Amino acid sequence: MEKNGSFEGYLSEAAGENQKLEQIVYIDIENLETNPKNFYGLRDVDTLAGLIAVSHLVEPLTVTEKSDGKYMIISGHRRRAAVQKLLDDGGYGERKLPCIVKTREKIQIEQENGETIEFDEDAVEMLNLIASNRGQREERTVDEKLQEIKYLEQFARAIYNQKNNRQRGRFRNFFAEEILNVSETRLHRIKALEKLTDGVRQAIDENKISETAAQIMTGMTAEEQDACLEKVLSGEIKGTVQEIQNFKSLKNEVVEENISDELPTEENQPESESLSEETPAEKVAESETKLSYPKKFLPTSEKNSVNKIMDVPEEFGDPQKEAEEWFYQERLEFYETICDEAKRLSEEETNELKAAQWAIRASVARYNIEELKLQHKG
Repeated sequence: MEKNGSFEGYLSEAAGENQKLEQIVYIDIENLETNPKNFYGLRDVDTLAGLIAVSHLVEPLTVTEKSDGKYMIISGHRRRAAVQKLLDDGGYGERKLPCIVKTREKIQIEQENGETIEFDEDAVEMLNLIASNRGQREERTVDEKLQEIKYLEQFARAIYNQKNNRQRGRFRNFFAEEILNVSETRLHRIKALEKLTDGVRQAIDENKISETAAQIMTGMTAEEQDACLEKVLSGEIKGTVQEIQNFKSLKNEVVEENISDELPTEENQPESESLSEETPAEKVAESETKLSYPKKFLPTSEKNSVNKIMDVPEEFGDPQKEAEEWFYQERLEFYETICDEAKRLSEEETNELKAAQWAIRASVARYNIEELKLQHKG
């Protein structure tokens, strides 16, 4: 399979000969049923209904035929809901909607080790549902992004390990850039959002706190997250990265003070636990230093080095190519960090001129990230 750099493209190629010429048919809205597996929410239905009322245009829905003669929606739940609203309000007379009917089918992908991985009809239907919605939704909730990653990872691994696939790099990079169309760093940050409470995720979706700021909260307990969110919503603290970091650091300092209070001292430690020749004072001092070491000052390199070492492949088919891929990822991660920081500062800066300049810097950084990706693929 040729590498074409998009999940939709890989899915289309995996379907191969099973694909048929897609024709538009018109189906009565009563025969279009919602998909119980659809995890995407229905948002802005009223706005969409208004556009349809004015234009009388509805983009074709994607459906599959059921055994009872009705059709299950793969993509188009919002369009169906918008038209249904217009019909209920009496402001629309067209009951039949344009649809593309997809045949339920399996996909088989032969692996490099000789095995064949099969995706049954239900799995393929879910892949098509994600492909359709990813192409039509600019904004997705935190849970929708996490669900996409969950369902797509198995498919990505099957494509990654496909027979005669000679262009493999690291799987995490392949999954991020070729399937999800994001950087590896961005994928890591999205997956980290799994650690957030439902309340914090909802606050992100409602734009009450930025996703960048919420990343800081992934290192807190559920109770600390909810407490921090309550302070943000009440206006006691701003929902900026810095203020949330300050809240987190304050909590850490309180915990460290409590730990320090519980440590044995010369005054309160039992005689049996007193320092001896076998327990040098230097070791105790060293352990106390580690306990009180502020987490926020841990070097970034120390946090990430273990993962990077563990990610080194056991075998090198092409050491030069692997090294170039590694260097590319390092540059990409650095550029992404700069871009995210500039974007954060543009959102937090109260001076309009400075905020605008940070926004321009973020745009320049994003442009260079895209240039870097194009050069890498080229």
